[in-house]
Amino acid sequence: MTDSKISKLEITEGTYKGQTVEYRKTPWIAVADVPTKPEEVEKLAEMFGTSGVYQVALTEDIEEIGDEVVHEKIGYIGKSTNVVGRTYVIRMPSGDHGASRYIRQNNLDRKTEVKLRYLYTEDQSTLERGLHNMTKAKFGYDFKWREASGGTDGVYSQVLDLAEKYLTTDQIIDMIPQLKKMAIKKNQEEFMDKIREV
Repeated sequence: MTDSKISKLEITEGTYKGQTVEYRKTPWIAVADVPTKPEEVEKLAEMFGTSGVYQVALTEDIEEIGDEVVHEKIGYIGKSTNVVGRTYVIRMPSGDHGASRYIRQNNLDRKTEVKLRYLYTEDQSTLERGLHNMTKAKFGYDFKWREASGGTDGVYSQVLDLAEKYLTTDQIIDMIPQLKKMAIKKNQEEFMDKIREV
């Protein structure tokens, strides 16, 4: 990754509306190529610092995304004071990061089908929140891969991932009656809520 020029983004939505954030954007790299060698990581830190935002997308969408940092096809947007370290977990096939889980659950190849880039900035919280808010205002979501969220949107995906990683076949089968009970109870509650509205 070579040194990139300083870009500016004026936040147009949400809490940080009206603020301008400076950042330096790297080219897209394959997720499998996230630096791991200490000398590579140190070189990036010398060039850009360590803090910033990272964006993950399908390789097939990179050309359409182009230079845009707000785009409907950006799969995931995250932040860290150590972006290379944080994205290393995405690189790991069994990583616990939501984007890693999304890649795994969709059988995507980390070398050929998924890329990421860094937006280096000391104001990573403002930049991330601004990108989320601007993307949501324009497209209806913070980032495309909602299932990769660490919040409510990603719970279903997280439950499946945890079951696959840690439960035995017998434990999964034993859960089925419990899940049925939960589904019946929730269905009854939802039905009663609808009846009360009438």
